[in-house]
Amino acid sequence: MPLFLAEHGDVLERNTWTTMRAYISKYETLWQLHVEPLRNPGSIDLRDGIDLDFELFAMNHYSAYVNLVRALEKIEIKSDDLGFAEEIWAQLQRAVEVAIKQAEAFANIYLDVTGKKPHVGTAKLRELEGSIKEYRNILHEPVQASVKNADGTRLIPRREALQKYKRWTNVMYHRNEKDFVPVDSELRADFNRVCGILQGMWADIEQESLKILENKKYLKRRSWGKTTIASVYNPLAASATSNVAVIGTQGPWWK
Repeated sequence: MPLFLAEHGDVLERNTWTTMRAYISKYETLWQLHVEPLRNPGSIDLRDGIDLDFELFAMNHYSAYVNLVRALEKIEIKSDDLGFAEEIWAQLQRAVEVAIKQAEAFANIYLDVTGKKPHVGTAKLRELEGSIKEYRNILHEPVQASVKNADGTRLIPRREALQKYKRWTNVMYHRNEKDFVPVDSELRADFNRVCGILQGMWADIEQESLKILENKKYLKRRSWGKTTIASVYNPLAASATSNVAVIGTQGPWWK
């Protein structure tokens, strides 16, 4: 019987999966296929000595999840009144980057056990990464001038207009209102784009996985490692459940 994140994930996954399932349901599917089997029995810890490609797959899969959770949390609570939205775009970009690395780890496993390359598309992810970078790269520039409309909605230049508004005075005195869009809307649109494209790639991995789950070489590689008790824990996984908030409640989940 398969295990489920709501009961058997780590603290973060258990407390956020109800919300995140609506965006990235395939995350759980791949966790069931390729990550949960790497654990010590009855534990959330991975076995010592597991196959490197499987570990890289698991690490990058979870890292994508963490960054999406943090991004959505900050969008929903309007962290810092969205005055530092580039930090949220950085988390969306990181989710894309580690997902690409996850696909590469899967490709290594698949090629080794079948002698063929899997049909897993990453082109859309790479294109998306470039698009998100346009906002994320504001992190490398001076703090951008803040602007709000008459309703108090924080605005940001459209991607194609970013270069026009590097100077604070251009934003303050010379802006064209048509060049600006609500930060919240752009963040939510990009969050949904990331989740949608990840779902597509993870669906590809799921379909290719069905071809190898009974492969003896695959099963042997997945079974590597010895059951042991870890001395160093993922701090997120080891957090007390009573100190973690569910997305949608007041306050960031990591405090």
